[in-house]
Amino acid sequence: MELLEQLVATARRQHEEADLPAWLVEEIIALRAAPTPVQGRDDRLALLLRQVEDFDSYAGAGCFGDSVSAATIAATLDRIRGGA
Repeated sequence: MELLEQLVATARRQHEEADLPAWLVEEIIALRAAPTPVQGRDDRLALLLRQVEDFDSYAGAGCFGDSVSAATIAATLDRIRGGA
């Protein structure tokens, strides 16, 4: 499975199972329509995939130190779209 397709499938699963916000799922799906990939995009997509896999709506609260918040995922999406 292509990295982007795996990312989309994981985002949908995390939406169903872990309450990943729908707006993040929509933004991840929109990456498929992006024009020519920027340099290093695969590395960023791999990072985003790991973050989506580790998403927890309670990230930053208590002992959930390895979990990732929606804000962290949104920041990575911004970097992917902006190419920074």
